[in-house]
Amino acid sequence: MHIKESVIVITAAGSPIGRKVAHHFASLGAKIALIDTNLNALHTTYKGCIYSHPDVEFFHLENTQQETIKQVFTSIYRRFGRFNILINSWPESADIPNLLDPNAITDFTKVMCSGATTFFAFGKVAISFMQHNKQPALIINLASTQSHHQPQLPNTCKCVIQGLTQSWSKELADMNIRVGGIFPIDSPSETNRNTPIHAALLNEIVSSIEYMIRNESFNGRVLEAESAI
Repeated sequence: MHIKESVIVITAAGSPIGRKVAHHFASLGAKIALIDTNLNALHTTYKGCIYSHPDVEFFHLENTQQETIKQVFTSIYRRFGRFNILINSWPESADIPNLLDPNAITDFTKVMCSGATTFFAFGKVAISFMQHNKQPALIINLASTQSHHQPQLPNTCKCVIQGLTQSWSKELADMNIRVGGIFPIDSPSETNRNTPIHAALLNEIVSSIEYMIRNESFNGRVLEAESAI
C-alpha cells in the first residue's frame, strides 16, 4: 500500500502513541483523520500534524456508543471520500482484577465491556465503510493502554486482541482487507522511566505500523514492538 495515497484513521489520537503515529504518517504525506474523546489532547495532536500536511482533520468522539462511532466515521467519509487504514487502539480502562478479589466478576465484566466492546465497535463500523471501497484496506489493532500509569495491557486483554486480529483477518480476506496487531513491550531497563511510553518504544511502534502498511502479504499476525535496551 502506498502511504501517500492512503487515508489513515487513528483512534485515541490524543494519546502519546496516537500523536506519534499521526505526526509520522502526516510527515510522509498521508491524509489523517484523528479521533479521540479527549478534545484538548485531540487539538494538540492536530496542531502538530498540520505543520507537516494540510490534509488532516480531527473528529471529537463525545462518547463510545456504537451510534456515535458510526456518526464520526460518516463524517470522516464525507470529509475524505474514503479511508483505507484504521489504527484501532485499545481504549483506556481499568486493569483486569485478580481472580480472588471479592468483586472480581463484576469488575472483569466492566473492564471487558468498556474496553472490548468499544474496540470491537470501531472495527465493525470501519468495515461497514471499507468494504465498499473496492481497494485494499488494512486494520491495525494496537494493544496498548493509554494510561500514564500502566503502559501495557494485561495478558487477558492481549489474548482478546490477538484472537480478534486472527478471526477478523479470516473473515475479511475476501474483501481484500488485511488485519494485523501490535503488542508494545517495554524492556526491563525502561521500567523506572517517568513516562510510560518513551521515545524508543514509540519509534518501534511506528516502524511496525509502517511495515504492516507497506508489506501487503502481512495478515492475521501480531508483532511485538520492543524498545532497545
